[in-house]
Amino acid sequence: MFKNYLPVYPPSKKFIIYIAIFFGLILPFILVTHLEFTGHFEGIYLLRGTGGSLLEVKDDLYLNDDYRLLASLDLPNPRSYFRKLFSRHKPGDVYLEYEWDKKDGSGYVRNIMPGGKQMLTCFGRYKDLENGDAYVHGPFVGGGLPAEVKGDDVEKMNQTGMAYFDGRRWYHVWCTANEVIDSAYVMEQLYPSQWEYMGSKVVHASDHGLIIRSEHKALLNGVPLRMERYVSFKAGETYFILSVKITNIGDTKTGIYFSYGDEPWLGNYGSSKGNVGWVKDFLIEHNFWVDTQKYSYAGYFDYGNDLIGEGHNFTMTADFIEWFGKDRPDVYFSNSPNDYPAVNDMTPLQSNARFMTLKWGPEFLQPGKSVKHVMAIGMAGHDPKTGFPVKPDTTIEGQP
Repeated sequence: MFKNYLPVYPPSKKFIIYIAIFFGLILPFILVTHLEFTGHFEGIYLLRGTGGSLLEVKDDLYLNDDYRLLASLDLPNPRSYFRKLFSRHKPGDVYLEYEWDKKDGSGYVRNIMPGGKQMLTCFGRYKDLENGDAYVHGPFVGGGLPAEVKGDDVEKMNQTGMAYFDGRRWYHVWCTANEVIDSAYVMEQLYPSQWEYMGSKVVHASDHGLIIRSEHKALLNGVPLRMERYVSFKAGETYFILSVKITNIGDTKTGIYFSYGDEPWLGNYGSSKGNVGWVKDFLIEHNFWVDTQKYSYAGYFDYGNDLIGEGHNFTMTADFIEWFGKDRPDVYFSNSPNDYPAVNDMTPLQSNARFMTLKWGPEFLQPGKSVKHVMAIGMAGHDPKTGFPVKPDTTIEGQP
């Protein structure tokens, strides 16, 4: 009796070639590549790997990732596409647009104004250079969207941190903020990426108002601290409100300093040229301590420093920070984040890191006690007659 057998054919040459390609090229690529998908779907980005991986593939790109970028493919963001497709807004409307990833603690806010004008503020879209290139999570100002942060295009990089579009071009307003909490007892500091991210949420969102909250924990000098952050926006305003509450959740007393500062590279990203400080009634052209009993806000003005003969062919962009409450910070202008000027220091503001610092403390916290610091951060306008910077009217009523 004969049995029926299915014929057995030797593998074809084409099949052998495909297997060889898989094991020779694709499989090694998979084994040495770290895949990181956030769900942001901004594009496909191939980078040099870190931490043992030869390569890294991501669906989003953050500021300070760009130096590792090997190849990229930008994709239309589906959320942005459908938002525009179903938008109820008409030209000339004033409203807010935002994206916030509560899992990752990153996003941005666009304040849309008439005439094609807008303010863009990015949060948590950068790496912390002070802490080994660790990612920052939460509403910390800094970073940008992939199309702007890749490469070395200064005009595109103007759209990072906090930026203003006047209908024709972008102006850089604030850069990545320099925040740090110091121990009042020992040489120990906490940078944004060193805070354990405990989550965030959008507390309120409408076309005309937005509030985002985040929570963080960290250990400073052996004492656990909790940080609660709120950022609040109103449609049509060129500033946002930042509230930072720090609580001692340990069982021993502790002491801290809280600092907020920036070298804004005002006007054009990458350059402090032309940047001078200002308060209500005069310009600041050298290292300077602000009298915070007299003044409650200060900022930079892209005007030109006469002390070093810069002239006045600059963008005239002005920014500001306003501080609220009876506990006033020490506020000073200097040539770098690490420059602590002496009293009556007449060194001109001349570096490429012209800096403004607000520093509270020392503040001593018993177990369960908190300190809270509230600031308005944004872009100033101008006096139509003199061209001198003018702070917009601000309010913290109704803020968390």
